[in-house]
Amino acid sequence: MVESAFLAGLLIGIGDIALVSCDNKYVGALLFSLALLSIIKLKLPLYTGKVGRMIKDKTVVECFVYLVFNIVGAMFVLLWLMPYNYTEVHNISTVKFLKDIPQLFLAGFLCNVLIHLAVTVKNDVITVLCVMVFILCGFEHCIADVPFIICSGRFFGDGVILFLTILVGNTIGGLVTEALISNESKDSEFF
Repeated sequence: MVESAFLAGLLIGIGDIALVSCDNKYVGALLFSLALLSIIKLKLPLYTGKVGRMIKDKTVVECFVYLVFNIVGAMFVLLWLMPYNYTEVHNISTVKFLKDIPQLFLAGFLCNVLIHLAVTVKNDVITVLCVMVFILCGFEHCIADVPFIICSGRFFGDGVILFLTILVGNTIGGLVTEALISNESKDSEFF
């Protein structure tokens, strides 16, 4: 479980590297989707993919373990990001976190609506589109943002508040989306 959670975080971190390595933001967003596609195909535990079912499956502690080791995996890429192109990563990091607390919460919430949808539907095209939309819209993913928070030089102090705001937004976004999907599938046979 721990190794799988680490690998999921590492893949998200590699997605971060792909994102900052591309001059074209659309190509970067497309390449980032490889991370979530791989996580889904390998059935790796990613916090943002699991949190929506957390209460239903009574796995709060398990999700917390996933979160910790996803973060450790994502932080591993700092060894590559820091010397790679620190100025560009720092600039991206600074711009990403100009949002105020309500905007960050909403960006986290909306991100996990899309991530939960991608994980639940398990369709490659939908997964790619969900990832591209969350990146291009500037939504925030708690695991993917950790290296950027650190590179912005704000990890201690207000960086913790940024992270926790995104984390709460991701968590509530996943829980609400799961509740809405569960209720809709029980109540309706629309298609």
